[in-house]
Amino acid sequence: MRPYSNRIGKNFRMWGRNAKVLMATEPFWSIPMRWVFFYRPIFLSEAIGLSEVQIGLLSMVLNFFMILPPLAGGYLADRFGRKKVFMLFDSIGWLSSVAVWIVTKNVWYALAAYILEGTASIVFSIWECLMVEDTESDYRASIYGSFAAIFNLGALATPVAGYVIAIYGVDLGTRILFTVAFASLVPMYAIRQKYLQETELGYQIMEERTFAGMRGYLASFSMVRRNRILAALFALSAIGNFYYAATTYLPLYLINERGIGLSEDIASLIPTASSVSALIIALAIIPKLTSNSGYAKALGSGYLTGCLGTLLLIYSPKGYLASALASGFVLGIYNAVAFSVSRTFLTNQIEAIDSRARAKTLSMTITLSSLLNLPSPAIAGYLFSIDPRLPFVAVCVSFIFSMAILFFALKRDRSANQN
Repeated sequence: MRPYSNRIGKNFRMWGRNAKVLMATEPFWSIPMRWVFFYRPIFLSEAIGLSEVQIGLLSMVLNFFMILPPLAGGYLADRFGRKKVFMLFDSIGWLSSVAVWIVTKNVWYALAAYILEGTASIVFSIWECLMVEDTESDYRASIYGSFAAIFNLGALATPVAGYVIAIYGVDLGTRILFTVAFASLVPMYAIRQKYLQETELGYQIMEERTFAGMRGYLASFSMVRRNRILAALFALSAIGNFYYAATTYLPLYLINERGIGLSEDIASLIPTASSVSALIIALAIIPKLTSNSGYAKALGSGYLTGCLGTLLLIYSPKGYLASALASGFVLGIYNAVAFSVSRTFLTNQIEAIDSRARAKTLSMTITLSSLLNLPSPAIAGYLFSIDPRLPFVAVCVSFIFSMAILFFALKRDRSANQN
């Protein structure tokens, strides 16, 4: 036990200051927002009265407003600094959207909340820059793994949210969850404003101005186009976003009579099962990964377990909690790997070529994923309306496709290096 705790302690000591600050304050966001993300589709369906297709169209609006803001974020971060841009747009985006969710009465309120939430996508790439830029590449997997673990703490505590829903009902109960989230975000932003600092690379780019404008995007795009692994990781990121579009309907599938047919409070046990396996993988396995081959093997295993977990979900008998819990547990492995390993792989691959391109390349990744997945929520909603299992069948196909892309990219890269 001691060597394991010593390894965790060493990893933490080697992190940059910003990574430590962001990790210490992440529970203020991850715990209440994980509850919000799980019960929001149920709230829209049962309290606001929207159909599955309407919920998909709303989520499509969110995707639409995540297309251009990340590109603006990459430019603003390189021009004015990571911390300033991050704190401004992150606080405005999340606080305003959660405030609107608290008072949402109809589809127009929900639309406004999604638009405001979309503005927070400006900072997605900047958040990653702040996390990793003052930390050596060998310790970045432990950063992403720890953040994946913290994010899953919210899922582990989802039964608390389920208890609130059971007492107060879906309408009032979900509004209470929105209020808790708003109250939790305020101290998080106060702490981050005080203790976060601009990164050394951020200062360097602001002074050089080499990557601060459109030239930086052109150079970043050229870099991606020439590198097979980077191009593959871009494609995997885009395909992976379909999974998140489909899992918008997971809470509805769990409680729908055409799905598994669980009650709203019992359904909260599924994210808990996912969080248990995700925590184990994020803390015990991911920090050990330090090479491209390790990242590739972990990603391939993640896609395989994701496919298995989705099949378990599809074939879970109605009202049978055990198989749904098993599916959640297996999918938790994919959830941990998909985020932490793919992002570590991507950021280190960028640094191996030109670290100055990180903010803009990550921004391009988010923009491309949002653009290609613009219709995904509506498609998933339409499929759900036909048969609740169909979105998850499509997810399983996407996992198989992702494994094929990863395999062929690595094979071509090895062949090119041998020649």
